[in-house]
Amino acid sequence: MPPLDVVFEALDQCQISVAGFITILLARQEYNNHCFVVNLLKRSNEVIDAILWHLGNHSQFSQQSFDVVENTYLQELHCPASEGSRWHFRASSMSTKQLESFSLSEMAHEMEAGTPKWWRLLRTLLSDKGMTDMARTTIDDTPEVEGDVDDYWDEVDEIDLEGMINGLTREWDSHSVRKDRRAECHSAIKMMKKTIITSILMHGWNQKSNALQSLLGLFLQSAHMPYKVIDTLAHLGISVSADTINLAVQSLSKESHTSLQHLGRSLLASYAYDNFDVDLKSHVLTVEQSNESLKHLTSGLMFLLIHRVSLDDLKCTEELWRKSALNMEADKPYSPLRLAWWDLLKLHPKQVDPNMTLSCHDQFNYWVFLVDLCTYGPEYFHQFKSMIQEPQPIEKIPVVKTPIYVAHTMDINNSTVSGNI
Repeated sequence: MPPLDVVFEALDQCQISVAGFITILLARQEYNNHCFVVNLLKRSNEVIDAILWHLGNHSQFSQQSFDVVENTYLQELHCPASEGSRWHFRASSMSTKQLESFSLSEMAHEMEAGTPKWWRLLRTLLSDKGMTDMARTTIDDTPEVEGDVDDYWDEVDEIDLEGMINGLTREWDSHSVRKDRRAECHSAIKMMKKTIITSILMHGWNQKSNALQSLLGLFLQSAHMPYKVIDTLAHLGISVSADTINLAVQSLSKESHTSLQHLGRSLLASYAYDNFDVDLKSHVLTVEQSNESLKHLTSGLMFLLIHRVSLDDLKCTEELWRKSALNMEADKPYSPLRLAWWDLLKLHPKQVDPNMTLSCHDQFNYWVFLVDLCTYGPEYFHQFKSMIQEPQPIEKIPVVKTPIYVAHTMDINNSTVSGNI
């Protein structure tokens, strides 16, 4: 290495230190494309390593580096925890729309996009190497706790309806699908851990940033978790307190009551009742308490008549009730035509297409036979599966989501004559 005395003398003549020289090179824009700046940035890792391992400045430089990293993480976590984010739930005004629109995966993706450096640190600390490495992991390489999770997912795969549906559309190996499911399970667990850790820190930064805590609190309440456990988890930042949960339940109850009123006044509601039993066990036994803790109750549901049903479509209800055999006040007894399940086979007996020689029933059976043959038959027929066309629909009913509103539970025993509705 050539002597640096000439460089030192040049810096002394310019009355500038080495640190000042480097600072000027990096701070002024006119030197951005200078060869010295390009070389310095290209070999910045070597410069930092040299400063870090210098015996005299090791502790000082490490502390300064930690301060920079700490401020970087705090700035990233400050944004999702601020008032402008959408992860603030107010218990006194909580609505079902907030609960239905909440998505843990969406929250995790927003956290990853908003706090990339912090998310990368969690990925390193949790040894999350991604789906590719997890797919190569075997049960012997996983911890004992995660091995139990693998067994659970293997049992679920045995009755996986999604796999049955996939069998109608494409070929797949059961071993590879099970391996992919196990990898997805591991990835989901790591994602939940990172989301929970970040949510706890956001809640510690801002108490109103409690979206995940509110959802977990309502779940614990629905699972009949003791209040002491809920309050303990609230102190840990994982859940909200029991008092906050009660405020949220009151807000949701008021909203449900208002929705039931609007739905009932629309005259487009349908009602459903069902009986259920609940065992109201008491943790503290007293002499005055009855031994009968089993209660027979009745639940009520209301849901909107969908598929564009209007009040004009319901004008036939009066005629139906007048001819109903259950109407004891009818003027004349009416005996409706009784139908059986085999009468359903008479629906749509004709062909949809006049050029077709097969009936609608035969066309559907023909399609089912081809699908079964090319899916479960000899391997030779598997190549023709993509050539099977979907059957022509006769009367397609669109699939829509039906909103359901839960009414108050009634203390009525349907198993008795007096309580039978």
